[in-house]
Amino acid sequence: MIKILAAAAGMLSVATGGAYAATLACQASMCEPISNYEEMDLTANCSNKTSTCYGNNKVYSCMNCPTGYTRIQKTTGKLLGCSNEGTFYTCQENCNGCSNCASDTAWSAAGTGYEKKTTRTCNCNTCNATTAYRCAAGYYGSSTNGTSGCTRCPSSGGVYGTSAAGSTTITACYIPANTTMTDGSGTYTFTSACYYTN
Repeated sequence: MIKILAAAAGMLSVATGGAYAATLACQASMCEPISNYEEMDLTANCSNKTSTCYGNNKVYSCMNCPTGYTRIQKTTGKLLGCSNEGTFYTCQENCNGCSNCASDTAWSAAGTGYEKKTTRTCNCNTCNATTAYRCAAGYYGSSTNGTSGCTRCPSSGGVYGTSAAGSTTITACYIPANTTMTDGSGTYTFTSACYYTN
């Protein structure tokens, strides 16, 4: 694990954006020895680590990197109480890209009354996937899991209404035009779509 070495008088961390990072510990009076610092686990460490003093600052640097990471040189910028910049090395993950990380181009069935669509993005070597759900045609409502939240459109005269996929309200349900049905008043045909009303 990489260590943050924190002095009692204060600490300035150098952010590198990678999984492995050097830490700059600041001491107002002198460059303190490592034994005077409190150690705290932060993340996986470099293979080996060393330190260099710049004025009143101790800069920790990666000497070797694990497999899959490249050792690159960084600078600390202006150091507290010091006129020059400090240099250090950090381990940056090698980004080779992702395989099989394409997003879905269309919605697909996710069980009766539900559809799903997955969006995938490649972050360095990791494919991150997010799945969205919606109600299928003939259903209405909303769903976050593809198993609940969608309700079938009501029926009339034994004929269930339909709806466009993704409909969220019951008023999106309708009996299509040219549908023939029979009830107590006889047999009839809808000449246009008949939408459900509350």
